[in-house]
Amino acid sequence: MCQNNLDILKLLSEEVFDFSSGQMTQAKAKHLKDTMCSEFTKIFQLCEYVVDKSRHPPLLLVTLETLLRFLSWIPLGYIFETNMVNTLIETFFTVPMFRNVTLRCLTEI
Repeated sequence: MCQNNLDILKLLSEEVFDFSSGQMTQAKAKHLKDTMCSEFTKIFQLCEYVVDKSRHPPLLLVTLETLLRFLSWIPLGYIFETNMVNTLIETFFTVPMFRNVTLRCLTEI
């Protein structure tokens, strides 16, 4: 269930922040962006929790993919005022299954 929720959040972020220019009205896109930004603390806490506690590779992979979609628009404090960069480097970059998406996250940062 958590994996499905993260997939939905990832797709929503793509829809609102990456592809919103021609798909919806500007007012609707702005409303969705504002709503996601205002609720992002909860989304980030979920990502942090999964990254810290889960040992289920598919869930971790979708969490990293979701985080990657958020990195282009989230406030920098979520990255540089938390332990996320260290976690990406120390926990995920060394694991072959997660290396590509982790490198993409680090590149985006």
